[in-house]
Amino acid sequence: MKRGQAEIIGLVVVVLLLVFALIFFIKVKTSGDENESQLIRSNLRANSALNALMKVHIENDDEKRQMKDLIEECILNSDECNNAKIKLEDHLDSVFSDEKEYHLVVSEGGTDLFSIGKGCKSSISASPFIVRNGGKVELKVCT
Repeated sequence: MKRGQAEIIGLVVVVLLLVFALIFFIKVKTSGDENESQLIRSNLRANSALNALMKVHIENDDEKRQMKDLIEECILNSDECNNAKIKLEDHLDSVFSDEKEYHLVVSEGGTDLFSIGKGCKSSISASPFIVRNGGKVELKVCT
């Protein structure tokens, strides 16, 4: 009689251990999916912000141009880079609040023409925006 009770108690302990292990596994698995989906959403937001920034219309002397046009002019003529940098800085400051920091780099052929913002310890990078004449714009949103 006592031997049967000991076996049943042992079986209950094993079943309880399996149940707790299953609960732990499910909890760990779902929290990893949340982090991954949050990372994907953040990456999409960074890509959307960069694409929208490049398509912003800039009015200058009765001429409507997009931000990417200013960057293309900067690549062709480095004297135009200061104007592009000022316009980019104004728009980035209005997009990102004080809490979020960013780092934007405009480069041509691997050489940085100018950068705006601070370097980040950890960041989410948008896909580079490629402009004509070998230019590239990269945006990192600090996390």
